[in-house]
Order: sequence, then structure tokens, then C-alpha cells
Amino acid sequence: MAVLHNLDPFEALKIFYQGETDGFPEEDFSANVKTRGVAVPAILHRFLREYGYMTVNRQSDAPRFIHPNIMTKRVFRYGEDKEMSLLIIGRVGEYEITVVDEPSDDPTVFLMKNTPEQAQLLPSDDTLSELFKVMLVGLMIKSNGVVIADEPELAARLLRENGFDLEAITNDPELHREYSICFSEEVRTFTAAEFGEGELMRFFFLRSENFLKGLREISIGSK
Repeated sequence: MAVLHNLDPFEALKIFYQGETDGFPEEDFSANVKTRGVAVPAILHRFLREYGYMTVNRQSDAPRFIHPNIMTKRVFRYGEDKEMSLLIIGRVGEYEITVVDEPSDDPTVFLMKNTPEQAQLLPSDDTLSELFKVMLVGLMIKSNGVVIADEPELAARLLRENGFDLEAITNDPELHREYSICFSEEVRTFTAAEFGEGELMRFFFLRSENFLKGLREISIGSK
């Protein structure tokens, strides 16, 4: 049995949901390309096709990506004569989630807030793949049986008991916030290491038998 360190979000989601998927139909994406010229970034296309209707994309207090039918394009003008073509892809709180409307393997996310005076565009250091990890960790935190380890002694003990290697857990020090998600196949336990400003802050531990039971009790928005 292996210990899987630094999982990409799709690997982590597959384990978390035990292979179950429930997403938007493929024909909805192709129809929007043909009729409205709305081309969803490939990485988001995959996420929504596999998990669009699932709890990871239905938390009322977390980022949520919308159906391609209601994604819209917008030109954001700034400075004297500069503009940026955006695609609005979701919401979080009072902000719209947007990306630049051009091909990219893993687009950077921007947050847009509309005010009576003008729209405000706020950069983030999250790409879509990082945002998927943020959403999954948010779900883990709400699951039954999660253990939050923000004391070094507790974190060290739980890492050792579950077979995780601290030296193998990596992060990008340039990101303001980042999660590294790992999974022990032997004891069926997730850990998510949370980093802030390149510094390790805390760990979350969750055993797999708590996944689905915990998910049923999470308060989420309706489809």
C-alpha cells in the first residue's frame, strides 16, 4: 500500500468520492461553443463534467462554478485605453469568479465586484487547479471525524501514525495560500497541509469511512 503525496485535485477528488461522478452533460459545453462562443477552459470543463452537481461545487459558503449556459463574457476596461476580455465562470460571496477569455492550461482566477460606480477586478494567486483544492479541503473540514492539527506535537504524531512523510510534502512559497493533499492507502486517511505565505500552518486529517457519512450531513446549496 502506498502513501500518495501532493495529489493533483482530480486524483484527490476521485479518492474522496470513491470514483463517483455527477456533472454537467457534455452536449451542454459543445452547444455553448456553437451558439454563444463560450469555450470553458479545459481544466474547468473536466471539473464540471465530472463534479458539477456534486457537493464540492455546491457548498453555499465556498466558491461555486456555474453552468456553461449562464457563463457570460465581459470586457473589463482599465487605464486610459486598456481592456481585458473575461469569462465569468462562478461566484464566491459577493464576487464573481472570472478568468481571461483565452486558451490556458490552468488559468489564473480573478474576482470581480460590481459597484454602482464601476466594476472592481481583484487579482488572486490561485489558478483553477488550486481553487479546486481549496474547495475540496473546505469539504473535508466540514466532514465528521476531521481532526485539525495546528500544534506541532499533534501534527507530528498523526503524520507518523498515518505514514506520511513531512519531507515529501511540498508547496510553492510564492503562493499566498496553498494546500498539499495526501492520502495513505493503507489506513485510508487523507491529510491536507495548509501553507500561508510559504509557511506551514496546520494539517487536516480525515479517515475515509467518514467521507460519505460526513457529506450527507453538510449543509449545502441546492442544485
